[in-house]
Amino acid sequence: MSFFGTKPQLDIRSGNEGLIEVDIRGDNLNYLIGYRGQSLDALADLLGHMLFKQTNEWPSLMVDINGYNQQRIDRLHNLAKRFIDRVRFFQTEVEMPMLNPWERRQIHTYIADYDDVESESRGEGQGRRMYLMPKKRK
Repeated sequence: MSFFGTKPQLDIRSGNEGLIEVDIRGDNLNYLIGYRGQSLDALADLLGHMLFKQTNEWPSLMVDINGYNQQRIDRLHNLAKRFIDRVRFFQTEVEMPMLNPWERRQIHTYIADYDDVESESRGEGQGRRMYLMPKKRK
């Protein structure tokens, strides 16, 4: 990284259920995050493929740079809260904006804690969308 004029600190640890957490901290690392985290996602994919080549198993991998992913998760939770309020107020299904698979997974996990709202993804490929709806009473 000295080629880029930065000296980041790297912390690698094993988390819960075999999750490998890679935390990179340092100054001027925005180029590693990229536009809306695209470079960060690509870096995580690259590291995942490298680990797969060595172990023949797909690793559960979380790469974060300067806390960017936690900020991203917080923004997604706030977005989900706004849409949950819509579902509760109108008592109808609402469509979330376009989200990538990682973002949808974060919101699905967050929504699971609610007892009156449920989530569902529909569609294929780029057209896959997430919907929130009132939970059906039994």
